[in-house]
Amino acid sequence: MKLNHPIKVDLLEFFKTGKFDYLKLGQTQEWILNNFPDPDSGYDPDTNESFNIWTYGGIELHFEEGMLFLIYSDYWYEGKLSDTKELTLNKWIFEDIDKLNLLYVLTKLNEENIDYKKKTDNLGVLLRLKSGVELTFGNINDVEGLNTNEYHLTSFALVAENPFRWKDYI
Repeated sequence: MKLNHPIKVDLLEFFKTGKFDYLKLGQTQEWILNNFPDPDSGYDPDTNESFNIWTYGGIELHFEEGMLFLIYSDYWYEGKLSDTKELTLNKWIFEDIDKLNLLYVLTKLNEENIDYKKKTDNLGVLLRLKSGVELTFGNINDVEGLNTNEYHLTSFALVAENPFRWKDYI
């Protein structure tokens, strides 16, 4: 769908509520094509060819069997989490990506009263926000003995909760 102006997405609002404009998990590719701008890649409106991952700058929409199951990003370190012709982002904490360690992000979540669950394992730290957004943190430079508070945010995603991932907390 071609729009006259870009859609505005507030990443703070996304983290608080899971709201990414009118997109919701479970919507079909067809619904999104009729109600959301065409992606930068992953769909060709000229041939109607569609792939399982559509991109909007540094934001990805993932589909399985034609249904949206994931809104994902891990591109800010490559400078791709920026406005596109179709999306304007309020970046919130992503304005200064060098600050995105666990302690900083937890502080910002607490300042905004965003509830979360935290799980630490040998792969890193996972936060699941009440909104359904999950944040993944890791030791990106493989620094031996690095305090987990210094782990950096490596991705965020709106995804259905996997109860097996949180079985220790049920």
